[in-house]
Amino acid sequence: MKNDFIKAVLVKSLLFLLIVLWGGYNSTVDASGSREYITDVGNILFLVFSIIYMFNAFFLIKLKNIGRLTYIPLVLLFVFLGLISELFNPMQIKQDYFYIFTFYMISPLFFIMQGVVLTMLMSKSVQENFH
Repeated sequence: MKNDFIKAVLVKSLLFLLIVLWGGYNSTVDASGSREYITDVGNILFLVFSIIYMFNAFFLIKLKNIGRLTYIPLVLLFVFLGLISELFNPMQIKQDYFYIFTFYMISPLFFIMQGVVLTMLMSKSVQENFH
């Protein structure tokens, strides 16, 4: 069960990185010559969040208690930041093949994998491995 948990965290992290790359791609394409995207508070917040989220994945893989304790707040923060970002500064998304692949395949798989990791975190066989 421990190896399955680590694999699930790795898959979730890879999917998250693909979503971040897609978001960065859209931010630069949307800016089209403007430098506003560099100083956009939403982009800076999401950058900081992404770094913290990847540290959390590292702690989960290393089976550290801090990773287990911060996982649910980070998942909720991800949803909250996405909602707030779209309310205050809606992205003008270029609907190309990268968008279709990410929006219809990667993003749903990412949310499913978040649920899988959360479910595994709640199981006794995984919890006993954390120190």
